[in-house]
Amino acid sequence: MNKKCIILCLIPFIYSCVFIRLDDSIDLGNKYRYIQDYPQAILYHKTQTYKGGGINIVPPVITNYNFNGRYIIAKSIDMYDKQTKYWIVDKALKGNKVEPLDSMGFDRKIIELKINLKF
Repeated sequence: MNKKCIILCLIPFIYSCVFIRLDDSIDLGNKYRYIQDYPQAILYHKTQTYKGGGINIVPPVITNYNFNGRYIIAKSIDMYDKQTKYWIVDKALKGNKVEPLDSMGFDRKIIELKINLKF
């Protein structure tokens, strides 16, 4: 085989390796995942294994987050009103409805719940 033929055969292979995207979400524990692709969000998946979908818990666009065995904290910018919002997700609660907080409310709740996480 000549070099041109080898190169032509390798182009589709290299192209597929570069553009095939594997799941790059991050497991936050207790069926919560951080989705890194735009728009970044935290979701809860109902099944034992992640199948690529779920319920949005913290809506896009997340600019910062952290987590431990019990809590997830997140900071986001609302896609529509562009306001910064803060979130605390208690992974131990079932049917957890999470409400956005402003920075002062977030700081108070972090102290109240003794959450030892920082962005």
